[in-house]
Amino acid sequence: MLVALWFAAAVTTVCLEVDGSLSPVVCKGPGTRLDARTEVCECPTGRRTEAPVCAAGEVPPSDNRALNVFRRKAGADGSLVGDRFQDRPVCVLPSGGPLRRP
Repeated sequence: MLVALWFAAAVTTVCLEVDGSLSPVVCKGPGTRLDARTEVCECPTGRRTEAPVCAAGEVPPSDNRALNVFRRKAGADGSLVGDRFQDRPVCVLPSGGPLRRP
């Protein structure tokens, strides 16, 4: 019997600027400290885009002009999940923000 396991990577929200660079995400949480969930994340500038969170030991590609051009094109569909730049996943380091499983 062949059993295949699929582990979905966590995703988070990033703000993608027109040139492909990343800008800060603003997340608003609930009114109580007992509930640690973050509810809403917005992009004051840039386009809201989903991006995978780097796995343990994984390092995102170096931030440079070539990566910005790639992100601008790859993120046109609203997601960077599954996209690879120079044979590396286009992931972001965990920031303590909201992580979701697709």
